[in-house]
Amino acid sequence: MTDTFVSNPSFFKLDATLKKLRNYWQKTFDAQQKDITVDQWLLIENLHKHKKTTHNELAKNTSKDITTISRIIELLVKKGLVKRETDTIDRRKVFLQLTPKGVEKYKDVRPLVMEMRKTGWHNLTETDYNELTRILDEIYNNIP
Repeated sequence: MTDTFVSNPSFFKLDATLKKLRNYWQKTFDAQQKDITVDQWLLIENLHKHKKTTHNELAKNTSKDITTISRIIELLVKKGLVKRETDTIDRRKVFLQLTPKGVEKYKDVRPLVMEMRKTGWHNLTETDYNELTRILDEIYNNIP
């Protein structure tokens, strides 16, 4: 690998793109009065997918640290979107899941998220998607 390749501004472009995406999503959520943040959505989406999970599993599945997860979950609990349930066998273990109100929030916000994702993928093909996913997975796995 050459120094030119390593000094290439691709990582800057990746970071700038992620920031632009997050800003676009948050502005769209706010404009549509969804009363949710991008990070809250990511947890709601993950909880919908996994139904019942722990803080640690949620942190792993969303690549967020446990402190961030705990802070966001506390906000979602206060909004009535997520509930905590203590394990009947191991009282130290707490499961998280969406409340009926949380499921409704998921159903309300998901179509908007799908439209925003379509906007980002405009003029790109399934091959582009697969190649980008492969590259991002490779970069992710290269980092210790």
